[in-house]
Amino acid sequence: MSVFLICMVIALFCFNCKTQTNQETQNQKTLFNDNWQFYLQENEEVSLGELPEAKWKSLHLPHDWSIEGKISKDNPSGHFGGYFPGGLGWYKKSFEFSKAWKNKMVSIIFDGVHKNSEVWINDHYLGKRPNGYVGFSYDLTPYLIEGQNSILVKVDNSKQPNSRWYTGSGIYRNVWIQAKNKLSVPLWGTFITSKNISEASADITIETSIMNHDSKSENVEVLFEIYDMNMKLVSNAKVAGLVESQDTLKLSQSAQVINPKLWSPESPHLYKLVSTIIKGNKVFDVNQTSFGIRSIRFEAETGFWLNDKNIKIKGVNNHHDAGAVGAAVPDDVLRRRLEILKEMGCNAIRTAHNPFSPEFYKMCDEMGFMVMDEMFDEWVASWPWVEYKNRGKVDFGYHLDFEKWAKKDLTSVILRDRNHPSIIMWSLGNEIPDQCYPEGPERLKPLLKLVHDLDNTRPVTAGCCFMHLANDSGFSELLDVAGYNGGGGSVFYEKDKAVYPNRKFIATEIPHSFQTRGVYKTITEMRSPQQGIPVPNLTEVEVFPEFSGFYSSSYDNSSVRISARDSWRRTDSLPYVSGEFRWTGFDYLGEAIKGWPSRFFNFGIIDLCGFPKDTYYFYKSQWTDEPMVHILPHWTWPGKEGQTIPVWTYSNCDEVELFLNEKSLGTKSNKGKLNLSWDVPYISGTIKALGKNEGRVVSEQTYHTAKKAFKVEVITDKSEVLADGVSCVHLEVNILDENGNFVPYADNLIKFEIEGPANNIGVENGDPLDLASNKINQRNAFNGKCLLILQTTKEPGKIKVNVRSEGLETGEVFILSKLSA
Repeated sequence: MSVFLICMVIALFCFNCKTQTNQETQNQKTLFNDNWQFYLQENEEVSLGELPEAKWKSLHLPHDWSIEGKISKDNPSGHFGGYFPGGLGWYKKSFEFSKAWKNKMVSIIFDGVHKNSEVWINDHYLGKRPNGYVGFSYDLTPYLIEGQNSILVKVDNSKQPNSRWYTGSGIYRNVWIQAKNKLSVPLWGTFITSKNISEASADITIETSIMNHDSKSENVEVLFEIYDMNMKLVSNAKVAGLVESQDTLKLSQSAQVINPKLWSPESPHLYKLVSTIIKGNKVFDVNQTSFGIRSIRFEAETGFWLNDKNIKIKGVNNHHDAGAVGAAVPDDVLRRRLEILKEMGCNAIRTAHNPFSPEFYKMCDEMGFMVMDEMFDEWVASWPWVEYKNRGKVDFGYHLDFEKWAKKDLTSVILRDRNHPSIIMWSLGNEIPDQCYPEGPERLKPLLKLVHDLDNTRPVTAGCCFMHLANDSGFSELLDVAGYNGGGGSVFYEKDKAVYPNRKFIATEIPHSFQTRGVYKTITEMRSPQQGIPVPNLTEVEVFPEFSGFYSSSYDNSSVRISARDSWRRTDSLPYVSGEFRWTGFDYLGEAIKGWPSRFFNFGIIDLCGFPKDTYYFYKSQWTDEPMVHILPHWTWPGKEGQTIPVWTYSNCDEVELFLNEKSLGTKSNKGKLNLSWDVPYISGTIKALGKNEGRVVSEQTYHTAKKAFKVEVITDKSEVLADGVSCVHLEVNILDENGNFVPYADNLIKFEIEGPANNIGVENGDPLDLASNKINQRNAFNGKCLLILQTTKEPGKIKVNVRSEGLETGEVFILSKLSA
């Protein structure tokens, strides 16, 4: 029997499959994204019986209707939502009852619906879930019928604003159908922890719930088998128990892994637990759970430790949208974004300010990102300078649902995510105004207890601005690790360290710096410099007056309270500060703090297209070891001949030498420096930086002054792609001159002609002021660049894209879409 089971489990074992199937039990978890119909309601008074048949359109999930809509100053989302539309939408799907579901428990799982979703199956009401970011499921079993069945979902995102950023609207994450035996492991029913971790061994504790929906009690055995990434069995154990009818049994079992391979950002090794429920000679369920073995701890004097190594958290905050595709983010788009961060040296991400998709955590596990998993942006209260009432940051935000739903939503997130080794902290909120009041600690205590009860292996934090008020209320002292946001002068840790010597520190949201790709200003723009470390002007008179006030300087002299350089210098030099999560990694839609007509503000060090800005290379110089040097600004400034331009370099080399038209402007030591600067009178030609170690050139960057735009260059991230209806290709478009030099000021209108089995799912250029649709086959270049994202259909074939611009030489690419890799 044991040989049979082991062979069967190995055959089933798959680290990356989207459908989990067992032939004997026919338990399944299957994507349910295809062939939905959607109707965007125009009249708020429409009832279920009045839904018009003629106005439904066919689509595949995930789907975000806001990104498809028109940006307008009149949209009630306002600057919070980037002036995108909300609304009320309906989704429906008809499907055939599967013979494989006979005598099974069948459920539908939604990974995310924004927001206020209500679900019906065959006209039976299943329930409501207000939170737009939390996954949930419903049992369909009692209502399914032989033959045709129908799911109906109402999504109400009409009350705006309900967030301080762009949320998207609709069923914007995956939907699944799961069929399981009546005796099986329920959704999120396994919890795996590790302790006593050394090079020699690690003790694994497995807690598993067994549900029994049958009419009689059952004696069962559960076989636990742990496999490494090479599918090698490394440990096993067995436990038995009696599961009462219509009840759930919780079992706990220990196992040991010899010579464990520890999970870390440099070596993200994963294990797979296969849990098999057996009664007699019959297998009732096979459940798979990915996990990692690693130890974490925060120390008051030395900060963060991973696997007994003291390291700095080098993190970014990110929102859940991805620019041109809105909130419905395909896996390939998400993975590309993570790869860009990884190349920069980033090792951690804070989910600002809500749980992300399951695919995000899976990728972080696989790629080696540590995660601060955050839950809320508001609880109940408003800020102290507003008349104190039970209201939140925006009119229709989560404060309306907090009292009824907070514990249930929090429980769902902890149970879903707690097996991910990437998650090193839970965050209960971001800049929660309640922190400033006596009620704040009282609201915090039950949430803390709930998290600790569900998972006592990770610390709990919250991002606190106005830390002096959180200190006065006692809020910050209740946290396992105190999270410092930059607001209200919360950038000086030394004062709190003296008062609270046992406090554990993490910079949850510092710094807030602004930059627009390709934009430079020499006069500093800082908000609240008196509460931080001011950055002096680079020149007495602005060298670049031509840039709009809606755009921000890429010199790291545009920020709130503290620059990127000063923030990291302090974080890196104070051993008790565990690390920092800067605001933000990527630009994100909404929170357009300068107002109409901008659809976002440029907090990111990477733009909406995924194109790095100059500050990206500052972090790369501090967070990576492979020799690099980066120059800013570019060297195409017609009309500025003779004007002195500050030229900076970011580098991790020992020294940097700068050349202008092959003449050396001097070598400067880079040791202990965060950037180097030369004042260079502008003359067209070539500027070059050489990074040197021990006098030897190990890195180089060169800019050539560009002539007028001459041709379109297209760069794809794939030449071959799967014809699966979900895979994506990114096409980076650059405007070049006749010599192949990048034209950094080009704004030509780019038109895309797409032939073959692929669809345009988004165009973008990174310009906050470009209000054109993301869903049409054209886009103006912004500072020389734009992006097209294609998604395949399920038909194989050759994809051809012509990229045209009037008066320019055309760019052309071919991509092969195949049925298998």
